[in-house]
Amino acid sequence: MHDNGLVDRREGGVWRVRLTRFDRVVLAIIGLLLLGLAATILMGDRVGVTLVRVAPLERARSTSPITIQFSEPMDRESVEARLRTEPPLEGEFSWSGSSVSFRPHTPLQPGMTYTVILEKGARSDQGREVLSEHRYRFSVAQPRVAYLAPADGAPHNIWLASIDDPESAVQVTFSPTGVYDFGVSPDGNRIAFAERNAETGTSDIKLLDLETGGITQLTNCQDADCTSPVWRPDGRVIAYNRTEYNRDLESVGPGPMRVWLLDLSSSPATTRPLFSDLQVLGYGPQWSADGQRISLYNRDEGLLIYDFETNEITAVPSRSGNPGALSPDGARIVFPELTFVEGQETRSFLRMADLMSQQLRNLSSPDDPVHDDRAEWRPDGSALAVARRYLDERYTRGYQVVLMNPEDGSVEQLTDDPRYANAFFSWSPLGDRLVIQRFPELTEDGQPNPAGRPEIWVMDVETRALTLIAENAFHPRWAP
Repeated sequence: MHDNGLVDRREGGVWRVRLTRFDRVVLAIIGLLLLGLAATILMGDRVGVTLVRVAPLERARSTSPITIQFSEPMDRESVEARLRTEPPLEGEFSWSGSSVSFRPHTPLQPGMTYTVILEKGARSDQGREVLSEHRYRFSVAQPRVAYLAPADGAPHNIWLASIDDPESAVQVTFSPTGVYDFGVSPDGNRIAFAERNAETGTSDIKLLDLETGGITQLTNCQDADCTSPVWRPDGRVIAYNRTEYNRDLESVGPGPMRVWLLDLSSSPATTRPLFSDLQVLGYGPQWSADGQRISLYNRDEGLLIYDFETNEITAVPSRSGNPGALSPDGARIVFPELTFVEGQETRSFLRMADLMSQQLRNLSSPDDPVHDDRAEWRPDGSALAVARRYLDERYTRGYQVVLMNPEDGSVEQLTDDPRYANAFFSWSPLGDRLVIQRFPELTEDGQPNPAGRPEIWVMDVETRALTLIAENAFHPRWAP
């Protein structure tokens, strides 16, 4: 009888195993695999936890977070205790899977170089360690300004200019139907913009990646107008204005404006109304710096401030229709209020509501011969930039910009050129500059200027120096 494989024989009361050539080959392969596995484990222990990705590398923006992705889930405390920068920065950590992000409390200084250091010894959840110190450096670029152009023609598209070299401005969208408005992400890498649809007559929110040039459509507003994207400071959510047209409903016109949210943390992005109660209307959303509060204007109730943590809405009465300015800490809101004086033009003064104490007080007086319209908080909450017209002997045709102390209402003049009307303006992330949309209403000799077109300027608030960024342009936004 011939053997076919492994055969057991009993000889002298002892069981013996006879192996064929094939059996020996199989056992040899298994042995080699076990040896390889053991070697892999030993080598893995020598290599330890590795860094898969770090950012920013070489070049950063003033609002860039510091991010490290590890090869496996980490013991968070062991990482946070060993991650530091030179020069040192204070900030907060956040985690997503095996990635950690560090967001400094204050913007990074343009022109400065920072070193990120992860000391050895950080542990994974499995007890493996980062076996050596890791260092990398990056420098911080100067901020940029984004704007729409041309102001006197169509279609409007987004341009991007460096404040150091405005003439090198580049066009970053090429929409044949035109961009209605836009918002730049907090890290300066993306732009959300509202683009007109020629076929439906509506607008959709789209997302431009400034690194790759790729464009993603975020909404599908076939029977609605979706505009005015405003980024939450962490860059994960966008608030926007939405108006339903109701064209499929007979005898029903366009609905009132509501605020909706776009969640970018899901893929694809999802969208929903800010309030589940669709009777809560409003427009002009603004976020607090920590993203815990959002404000908007409701025509029936005035200003509404919603707290995501407590799910409570605080209403501040106002008739102006202006969404006001929510403070960075979300604790105060400044807004214009209308006043009527017989025989004089209607004007407005500024009020401030303290949302903690529920107290209202005037920042400017309704009896003063001024017209205060728009306010913007400095990022650190120390001051307000305010659009003001004087109605006495200091009379100006258009608004000038003043710097107001929110504690006592005292002001310093920032612009005082009577030829220019100053409309939209906003603070740079560091709070050292203002970007201003200005209109040359008068010529050099003080006559009305029929050839005037809006211009974009940047002001250094400390020196009051003004730099022209673009002519025939409007709707400026900081791009960190």
